[in-house]
Amino acid sequence: MPYRIIVQNNPVNKIDPFGLSSLTYDSGNGTLTLYNSSGTSVGEYSAGNNTTSDSNGAWPTGTYNYLYHTDHPESDANGPYGSNGNFVFDVPDRTGMGVHSGRSGPQSRTRGCIRTTDEGTAAISNLNSTDPLTTITVR
Repeated sequence: MPYRIIVQNNPVNKIDPFGLSSLTYDSGNGTLTLYNSSGTSVGEYSAGNNTTSDSNGAWPTGTYNYLYHTDHPESDANGPYGSNGNFVFDVPDRTGMGVHSGRSGPQSRTRGCIRTTDEGTAAISNLNSTDPLTTITVR
């Protein structure tokens, strides 16, 4: 069950009746889980938050609001952002913190972003078009 900031009159089930999806990144398991508006897991993908030495480090534990998506048409499956762009979240004291794919997969280092698979970012993109993304919870 995903964690929600807004649960509107349904705090027991933690379901947002406005129909908004969410993500959970589990650093211990190295997984990114996508949830639909019903709180049902619709996909789990390998993910990593392996950062470069010149970054601000890995994401802190917490729940962060989705801000926007940045297309990166210059990138492909092996490029810096993968084929589906970067889903950016509001992480305090950091800019451009997002979820994307690319390079050699989830184990590839980033400047702070969570890297997953092209399959994972495609699923996020597809769901986001009909069930807007709201948050990511990092554990």
